Amino acid sequence: MLALSISVRILQLIQGRDNPDLPASVAFSHEQQQCLSTLAPTLDGKTRLQQNPYPPSTLAWATWMIARLGGWSGYKSQKPPGITTLVRGLEQFESTFFAWKLPLGTLVCTP
Repeated sequence: MLALSISVRILQLIQGRDNPDLPASVAFSHEQQQCLSTLAPTLDGKTRLQQNPYPPSTLAWATWMIARLGGWSGYKSQKPPGITTLVRGLEQFESTFFAWKLPLGTLVCTP
């Protein structure tokens, strides 16, 4: 069941990579989008070519950042990020998201 959830999210990210008109809410909660907004300045490169070209709160914007977390350089001249890169980026984002939520005190642990 867990693998299916991850597979669906990866497919959504690939769809977002290819369709810049979809909202980020297709794959990310409001809190996750806030976390991505916080991370955005750290993922942009120093040159204009390495900055996120997509409007904030779109799925393409979120996919670009997840790909950067997965090790993609961000250059449009390179091939688009693949499944492996997106999986790595999503794993990194999930860890970062949970760490981001810790000081907010919104995590609930059940025995």
